[in-house]
Amino acid sequence: MKSGARFWIGLSLMAVTSACAGSKLPDEPDSYVAAEAIGAERAAELAASPAATWLDDLNSAEMSALVREALAGSPDLQRAEATANASRWRARGAFGRWLPDASVGADGTRTETPVPGTNPTQRTRTEIMTSSVLASWEVDIWGRVGAGVMAADLTADAARADLDAARLSVAGQTARGWVDVIEAQQLLALAREDLQTRERALDLTQRRYEAGIVSSLNLRTARSQVASARAFEAQAGEALLGASRRLQEVMGRYPDGLLTAEGELPQLAPIAAAGAPGDLLERRPDVLAAERRMRAAGFRIHEARTALLPRLTLRASAGSSGQGLTDIDDSVNMVSNLVAGITMPIFQGGALISEARASVNDRRAAASGYVSTAIGAWSEVEGAISSDQSLQVRETQFAIAADEAREAQALAEREYARGVATLFELIDAYTRRIDAERGLITARAARVSNRISYHVALGGGARTGGIDPARSEDQAQ
Repeated sequence: MKSGARFWIGLSLMAVTSACAGSKLPDEPDSYVAAEAIGAERAAELAASPAATWLDDLNSAEMSALVREALAGSPDLQRAEATANASRWRARGAFGRWLPDASVGADGTRTETPVPGTNPTQRTRTEIMTSSVLASWEVDIWGRVGAGVMAADLTADAARADLDAARLSVAGQTARGWVDVIEAQQLLALAREDLQTRERALDLTQRRYEAGIVSSLNLRTARSQVASARAFEAQAGEALLGASRRLQEVMGRYPDGLLTAEGELPQLAPIAAAGAPGDLLERRPDVLAAERRMRAAGFRIHEARTALLPRLTLRASAGSSGQGLTDIDDSVNMVSNLVAGITMPIFQGGALISEARASVNDRRAAASGYVSTAIGAWSEVEGAISSDQSLQVRETQFAIAADEAREAQALAEREYARGVATLFELIDAYTRRIDAERGLITARAARVSNRISYHVALGGGARTGGIDPARSEDQAQ
């Protein structure tokens, strides 16, 4: 048999053996509480759950538009997206460890040797061209390479889940920021209304003082109330600028504080059921990321332990030499060899044993992180449910208080104008109404923000937690 034919037959055998060995993945190490993979039917069920449509359920086109702008322009999200893409490309590169390494090379050498007994300028010139083809492949007997590949793939999946979590976080921050802006706008409007009311009371007190009906104590008290109202107006204006800047920062806009909200806070329906606790483990991106990191750490243990075992490596090489390029590409005259060797680490300063023991502790840390993340997720859901009930009571009672306070203020103004009520009774009526109105605004905003936090705690949905495949591919190129 010709040498070229033997060489190609050898490479073919290596490729076939590689395919057979690569198809046998190592068994996944035991996981503490790892969730099962989600099938297509289960994924569709989760996507149709109320948690997946929370943006539309809140029924605010303005909020949805701001969230989508933030998802497209948030710098933090772009950073997470780049990290996820980099991790995926590294995982794809890790798959190549299952395949043989092959390289080709060509060298050219020119040698000039003086001819003895002749003119020094006379030399003998020799030109030699060589070519070589090298291939090597480690037979994955113990599953060490496969474990490393699986760990890299799970790490990339975790980075993808981190991206989903970042998208969900940005969506939640934007929605809550929009609520904060509306709350700040309403509080500023209330502060301006309060100022106008106090100024009206001051004008009335001024006239009554000039008529000698009230003392200077009443006049100075009315002036003090106006000054305090102006101070609260300035404070409310600054709070609005701060809320606007925070929202612009999340969205990736220049934080000039000029962003305002045109809509109103949505009317909330009764809070939807959270579902089974197990659903949360399948839906929360941060829980999924923690679970995949824990599984990856398990494969790292297998990789580190099998690094202590012998390795079987196949090496093949072929080469040719001649005086021209046409002499080195002749496969018929190539010299080839195929070598199989077993190597086993004996002494590396304890590095392999240390790595194996470190990987065990990495897995323990990852498992603890998974449990901690899952408990934190359940705690956020339970906390949001209980807070919704409390905030609903607050909203209802503040609404009643505001209605009563408005009527009381109108009555106090009429009686003060007729001289029946005192200035202090009028001020007390103003203060009670403002406090009730402020409490109602704050309770409504807090309840909407809490509802957003509830949806985020449930894991959001595919529209806010997923990734745009087309955009991902564009950025990867």
